[in-house]
Amino acid sequence: MLTAQQTAALRDAAYQITGPITEYLIQDIVRRVAAAGQLTSTAQYQVWRAQQLGLSQRQLKKELRRLLGLSHREIRRIMYQSAQSGYELNVSRFPQIQAVRFEQNAVLQRIVSAAVELAEADFTNLTQTLGMVDPYGSALPLQDAYRSCTDFAFKQVITGAASYTESVRQATRNLAVKGVRVIDYESGAHTSLEAAVRRNIMGGLGLMQEQVSQIVHDQLGCDGWEITAHANSAPDHEPIQGRQYPDGAYQALNSSLVRRIGTLNCGHAAFPIILGVNRPQYTPEELEKFRTDNEKGVVVDGVHYTGYQATQMQRKLERAIRAQKRKVMVDETAGDKEKLAQDKTKLTILRQRYAEFSKAAGLRTQYERTEAAGFGEKASRSLASSSDSGIMGANVPREIPKMIEAPTPAQEPGLQPKRYL
Repeated sequence: MLTAQQTAALRDAAYQITGPITEYLIQDIVRRVAAAGQLTSTAQYQVWRAQQLGLSQRQLKKELRRLLGLSHREIRRIMYQSAQSGYELNVSRFPQIQAVRFEQNAVLQRIVSAAVELAEADFTNLTQTLGMVDPYGSALPLQDAYRSCTDFAFKQVITGAASYTESVRQATRNLAVKGVRVIDYESGAHTSLEAAVRRNIMGGLGLMQEQVSQIVHDQLGCDGWEITAHANSAPDHEPIQGRQYPDGAYQALNSSLVRRIGTLNCGHAAFPIILGVNRPQYTPEELEKFRTDNEKGVVVDGVHYTGYQATQMQRKLERAIRAQKRKVMVDETAGDKEKLAQDKTKLTILRQRYAEFSKAAGLRTQYERTEAAGFGEKASRSLASSSDSGIMGANVPREIPKMIEAPTPAQEPGLQPKRYL
């Protein structure tokens, strides 16, 4: 199992895996849109379009292959790190039993290796359906999106429908607002790359943690489960958090839930126990205080929020800041100084709102969740200089101090990973 804080840290790390891909694609297409808007004849544009968009696709595929390799390495790190931490937290509750070390547990190593392979395959599959939203609001595959955006900018300028600056703004507006999308080509439904990757990786992590905990349960002879507890719980899990259940009762309960424990953004986990031996982490009085504090909530600007609703409002503001930072990145890439100044002002206002709301609600600000690719220090530069600790090593290790180095694909499952501090 993992603590709620560790799960949140891993969720943020999974989200940021997509940052370099988002940065590269948005900046590349904006540069090409700006170039298309400067052309002054249809013949000139047709030649440029044939040359540049063909070139862009070759460069795009090459760069995506490079970024995918780096992302796969980070996925391996996250999965192995979380498996080790979850295992060690589980066995630490049984100091009277000498448990097998994580590195020497061949069963666990096979489980984690399989989970890593599946997570990498899922990530690769997602990136096969990447696209963007064009000026007309259509979610298109990358090549079609490039063509639609550059065609739009050129036509707006050449027909006099808009100035160069305005045509570039209109052509890139949806790129900033929507970001990079994952498209279901059959249904046409699409979601952000960040959300899709985070959902897939966290889903895989949740299933892997269930298997790791089950192994501990079976190897140590446990006969029950306890669900972790935390403040500001979601309403569907609050009544069951912090409680102990016999094996059968827990399995029946978890199967009845719309959101199984540890899945779909759930911050809870279940860990194995020996009934009558392991005392609950929280007393009934402490659990009741969690509930009443959540219900009491806070009042901010005349609006009442439960504790859980306040955390969701904070997440909404964090998403708004990330979207605004993408707009600033687009303005900088397009060289639009006027809009850049306006968007920076809006960003400042959003940041102030975030800080003020968090303070009024009694919530810790988490500025790492407001980071956006391409804003501030270049994500690609961070990737290129990253060490074996992983490209998101600045985030997760604060929550999970002990880490392992994930085996490379060349290593056989079950081999002992190298430990490091």
